[in-house]
Order: sequence, then structure tokens, then C-alpha cells
Amino acid sequence: MRRKLVVAFAAWLLSFGAVAGSISFQLSQTGSLLTVTSKGDSSAFYPAVFRMLADGRWGRLATLSGTAPPAELLPGAHIDLLWPESRPLQTLSAVERLQPLMVRFFDQAGVSFGQITFLHPPPAASEILPVRYANGLLSVSPPSDGSIHATWILWAQEEGIESIRLPVDFDHIQPAARRVEWHAGMDSLRLATGAAQPTVMLVHETASGPALQTAARGVSQGRQQRSGWLDAQGLFYALALSAAALALLLPALWGWRGRAGE
Repeated sequence: MRRKLVVAFAAWLLSFGAVAGSISFQLSQTGSLLTVTSKGDSSAFYPAVFRMLADGRWGRLATLSGTAPPAELLPGAHIDLLWPESRPLQTLSAVERLQPLMVRFFDQAGVSFGQITFLHPPPAASEILPVRYANGLLSVSPPSDGSIHATWILWAQEEGIESIRLPVDFDHIQPAARRVEWHAGMDSLRLATGAAQPTVMLVHETASGPALQTAARGVSQGRQQRSGWLDAQGLFYALALSAAALALLLPALWGWRGRAGE
């Protein structure tokens, strides 16, 4: 009886430590081949890979086989894509040389996400811009001096769980990256990056070359991206284990009460 009580109590405690699954990607390029490997412990659904073009638009890469990527990419699985022939290096812009890539996918609830990766990441910015979310919009303030000439703003559009209140459309929707040339007297720039207020990457053009600033998301991903029924499921699971532990405990209590009354 005591062993059963210990097991039930341990399961009850562990139920409160459960965490949502994670999805991320590792990217590597060799010649004309780009390999995208799924990391984490959850499947990515309808994955698609994009590279940023010179004008900020995101161009979708084709798979090596010429077929559509798998509908479900399991943890540890990978997809091979064709890396298109690049223009001569001297004709590429500074941000193109960083080779920004985005992997877009859906989780098991149908919520859309994106991960931005630079194959040649720039150094961290020593001068950063004030960035924050206000009233659901991203606000980027201009530099206080002339050290930052222009800024590319990259983000993975995320609408959060609001997008699954309607029938889910598995098409990937991603606005173009935005380039801003700063000049004296400019007001703060405001952008709509999605209701989930995702992480934003700013590539600053400076006299010493590109530099990267990362601005944290405006909404906690753990709460924003979880459907309500998932939270309810965890509650019901904890209540069920609590009831099981109590059911095992009651006979012991009644037995102790009976012995105490003798």
C-alpha cells in the first residue's frame, strides 16, 4: 500500500512539471545543397524554407527531389533543398551576403511559426536602437547619432492561436523584410509583425559593416501559442491523478482511524 501511495504521489508531482514540446531547425549549406534538420522533440508540419531576396521578399526554395516537402517533419529528420546559383559576390548587397533564411512551419495545433537563420551571421551590434511592442505594433526608434545609416528589419510573421479560430489554411504568409534609411528628424517606425508579437532581428548598416540586434518577442510564447483546451487537459490530468492518490490514501486513513479507536 505504501509503495502505491509513493508512486501515485510522485506522478501527481510530475504532472505539474510538464512542459510544451519544442521545435527548431539546424541549417547547413554545401555547394548547391541546403540541408534543414529538425531539432527539438515535436514534429513540424508543412515546413517550407525561404531565402531573402535583394528587395526583402522571401523566395521559396525547391526540394532536391523536386517534390513537395513532407507534410510532417519528425524530430531528427531532414529535408534537402536546392541552393540556387548566386550572383557574383561583388554584386550582392551587404545583407544578401549574410544569407538570411527562414523556415516556416505549423505546430500540431495548426499555429504558424517561423525561424530566421543567417548562414553567415554578422557580429552583435555595439550600438542598438530602442525597440518595443506598443498596442500590438513593433516600434523602432531612430538612432540618436549617425552611426547606423540604415536598418533591415526581419521577422517571422506569427498570428498566434487567433489564427486557428477559423479553418486552418496551411499556406505560408510572410511579408517582405523592411529596410529603413535613417535621417534626422524621423519619427519612430511602427510595423505589424503579427498578433503573437514575434522576435525581431535588425541588421544595421554601419561604417564598419553589418551588425545584428535581436529584439525579444512582446508576448510570452508559452502562453500565447497554447490552445485553451491544452491547458484544460493538463488541469484535468492533474485532478485525475489527485483523485487517484486520494483514493489510495483513504483506505489507509480509515485503517489508521480504526486502529486509533480500539
